[in-house]
Amino acid sequence: MKKKSLVIKGFPNSLTIPNNFLRASYKCSSTTQRMYFYSIFKYLSSQKNDNIVSFSFSDFFNDLKLSDGMKTRKLIKESANEILDMKIVLEDNEKQYEITNVFQSAKCIFTETTFSFKFTEDMKMFLDELKAIGFSRFEINDLGKLKSFYALRYYLVALSFKGFKGKKGNIKNSWYFEYSVEDLRKLFDIQDNEYPQMGPFKNSVIELPIQELNEKNLGIQIVVTPIKKGRKIIGFHFDCLDSTKLAKIDSEKYAYITDSNTIKTSEENIAREDLQMDAVKIISQAPLRYAEILAEEKNNPTLFGFSPEMQAVLRLKQELDSANLSSSENESN
Repeated sequence: MKKKSLVIKGFPNSLTIPNNFLRASYKCSSTTQRMYFYSIFKYLSSQKNDNIVSFSFSDFFNDLKLSDGMKTRKLIKESANEILDMKIVLEDNEKQYEITNVFQSAKCIFTETTFSFKFTEDMKMFLDELKAIGFSRFEINDLGKLKSFYALRYYLVALSFKGFKGKKGNIKNSWYFEYSVEDLRKLFDIQDNEYPQMGPFKNSVIELPIQELNEKNLGIQIVVTPIKKGRKIIGFHFDCLDSTKLAKIDSEKYAYITDSNTIKTSEENIAREDLQMDAVKIISQAPLRYAEILAEEKNNPTLFGFSPEMQAVLRLKQELDSANLSSSENESN
């Protein structure tokens, strides 16, 4: 089976990983997850042929944009023990890989401020195959931006499906993936006695991590829709929007916003600075609808000289305001 591949342009420090690897089943702390992927990054960046990889604390902190401190080092010390028990399961349509132990040994030498990891022979063999198969590439410092284990997993899984962006019925700059509740538990290695009720499961495993991911503006916005059978939730549909080119909360990156102090619409004046601060929040509430409106605006000339991106943000804000107003009126009645 030919693997789908994609490339995300960004910092030179990026990690190339096969898509099915990003969808592997495993569970660990967020710190262990960072150390795990960073050790892979350092291994693939090295010209050595053995299965040992070493790097300094300063490289780890600087590349992942993490701050050094007692709390961080305590988490690292705990992760050094956890990472030895780490197991991943990789599957595709052809065969199933099972790596019972990723690392043969792991050392955090605080006196020398260095990490040293030794991969098992099975893991080394798999890593050596990465150069020849399909991949996704993401920026290493993104690993340090997401605190939640689940948020980082969703980010990596979403990247692994990005090759379907704009294809197979997906609108431009969007794609989706779906998981049953059972498959999500398998993906994250969630035991039966963990989150047995749907309410806590949905809140902790779905809603909070996706909210964190959307707020970090890593180039992907995700909207989750429950999949139901009758009244029972049996899975979740994840709609993704490539927001790489969307403006972030940084005035230098709001090139599409006019230099005038206010922006006049038919109903209200919106302060430019307020719109800059709210644009990402507005888009994240309905990223797929934003993509649809943006496509419409790009096909139609604007009457006010505004860019399509500006018009799309304004239209989406008006739609959301109208929907919220109608909802409030219905509740009051």
